Amino acid sequence: MSSGKPLRSPALDRWWPTTQSLDLVEGPIEEVARAVGDQVTRFVGDEPVRTAWEKLPDLDAAFGAAPDFTNVPTFFLVLPTRSKWTVLWNNGFGCDGYDSLCWCLTQMDGMTTVHWSAHDASTTFQSGATFCYRRRDGTALVERTVHAYREDERWLFRESGDPLPEEDVAGYAAPRKSDRLNEQRMSELLARLGAAPWDEGSYALAERETFVVHRRAAPSTITRMDRGAVLARA
Repeated sequence: MSSGKPLRSPALDRWWPTTQSLDLVEGPIEEVARAVGDQVTRFVGDEPVRTAWEKLPDLDAAFGAAPDFTNVPTFFLVLPTRSKWTVLWNNGFGCDGYDSLCWCLTQMDGMTTVHWSAHDASTTFQSGATFCYRRRDGTALVERTVHAYREDERWLFRESGDPLPEEDVAGYAAPRKSDRLNEQRMSELLARLGAAPWDEGSYALAERETFVVHRRAAPSTITRMDRGAVLARA
């Protein structure tokens, strides 16, 4: 049930829809930062990549550090929190996180990840919510995915893998598929997992540095959008 409290703190709303997906990685920020830097460097091959720890006092400063928005992410933030989860954000103008990065962090680095997105209104895509929880069990990759999304005039609901103990599985029987997983239910699930990425108070930027990965020499073929054009899609 909703407590009446807004789902998102003002800073998260100011940067909507770029905050409709904030991937989660379980582990200390130092370990997550190392893995993210290594994976991005591997993705881009010989292209130079700048990595740095920077003091960004709040979320406005952190998100505002992105020089622009691109069809393929070129700017990544590894954000400190006050929980067991580290939050990832990037400047992809699709605003849908980076599922491939989460897969690599789990498969190659053994880190538990949650790739998720939720937006009740159409933004960069039609309305919908989805999450993919991944962990490694020995050499095996274990995945749990749930999707509820609009496809033109109809809603679809799909799930695979064994439910997490934190899921409200009974809610998936709601008559309207759009009610089975949405912004509210996603926020509640993440809270049961111990994460609050839409709560500005859950971040520790004032006390700790943020890890920044920047492809400063990205190919000219990458499509770019300015900040105003991206935020106007909210």
